[in-house]
Amino acid sequence: MRTYIKPSMIALALVASQANAAGYQLAEQSATGLGRAYAGEAAIADNASVLARNAGAITRLNAPTVSGGVIYLRPDVNISGQVQDITGTKGANADDIADAAWIPNLYFVTPINERLSLGLSAASQYGLGIEMPQGYDAGHFGNISDIRTVDLGMALAYRLSDMLSVGAGLSLVQGEGEVGGTYPTTLTNGQSVIAKHVKGDGSELGWNAGILLTPTEQTRIGLSYRNGVNLKLKGDATVSKPVAPGKFVTINDEGSLVLPLPATSELAFYHALNESLALHGSLSWTDWSKFESLTANLDRLGTLPIKEEHWEDSWRYSLGMTYQLAPKWQLRSGLAYDQSPVPADRRTISIPDADRIWYSAGLGYRYSDALTVDLGLTFIDGKRVSVHESLSQPVVINGQPMTYRSDFNGYSEGDAWLAGVQASYRF
Repeated sequence: MRTYIKPSMIALALVASQANAAGYQLAEQSATGLGRAYAGEAAIADNASVLARNAGAITRLNAPTVSGGVIYLRPDVNISGQVQDITGTKGANADDIADAAWIPNLYFVTPINERLSLGLSAASQYGLGIEMPQGYDAGHFGNISDIRTVDLGMALAYRLSDMLSVGAGLSLVQGEGEVGGTYPTTLTNGQSVIAKHVKGDGSELGWNAGILLTPTEQTRIGLSYRNGVNLKLKGDATVSKPVAPGKFVTINDEGSLVLPLPATSELAFYHALNESLALHGSLSWTDWSKFESLTANLDRLGTLPIKEEHWEDSWRYSLGMTYQLAPKWQLRSGLAYDQSPVPADRRTISIPDADRIWYSAGLGYRYSDALTVDLGLTFIDGKRVSVHESLSQPVVINGQPMTYRSDFNGYSEGDAWLAGVQASYRF
């Protein structure tokens, strides 16, 4: 593959292979937040990982602080159904189509003076990894959807007063993507023949901003915004065209594919009821309506439509609780409802998505005034939803040009377990 921008070794280490927020978005920026379903994440600021959610909140860290961790993600995504065409109906089940993944993160925050703070981060905001079995009878609706990104960020925050802090940052988003589909096995004598396949990499610059309002020492309110970018992935493409029954000509080309990474915003609150118990929550919005289609622009073949999407904006609601069990021990819990951006009539097997509920629990242990270790565990319960897709394309059958039509009718469902550890050190 000819690559125009090659991701760094850091980027290759910080990839995610299965999204567990809506669409192909990732919420897993820290194991600390994982233990509370990321409820109140833009307002709590208990370690440097708050930089991933709200640059304005890093002024709460009054000493140089580093926080790093990893989350292990084990999804269980399955497709069941049937595909029908001119030859009849065939089963089209596919089990465990998303691989497990390790999602690391690293943050550093330091005060520059009494009012100004600097933050550096390396995390992932988007990722997806779906691959169908070899020879899958419904592979013409999509046999691979793979997105891997890393967000390398820098931010500055300024405390205007004891009550208000503001912050803003820049981020370099580096990514790799691969999408494709195969011809129906009905037309290929049972062989797996590529219909469309595009693979590439690239980078784009984004920005984010946030504020933290602290009306009292017991109450904090955070508001943040991260802009959307169009990540242009440049690389190779393979396209096959039918020329006779069971025969295809394959064309190799080069070009680009624009992957929309949507804007996000979060409104979060934190309130300590007493010295031991605090409640916190978040309302998050994602601008998924910008994801209308996937289309490649190739040097020789011109415009190559991949798939129509037409998603809608989505919302995430989360509520959590923190309990200080003892001076060194802290318990966390959280519940979240994650709304799917995919309308019912636009669901696909290539990006399976549905509403889901998060059940989270976490534990923090303070080894010393400097070192804290956090553990988080989450179960994501995805809704089982119906999927209906249709495809029409010109082919040659028995020497005659005609339009081939295929329909998939079935279901997709996906659950996931996530477990993570985070270590934070205050210098």
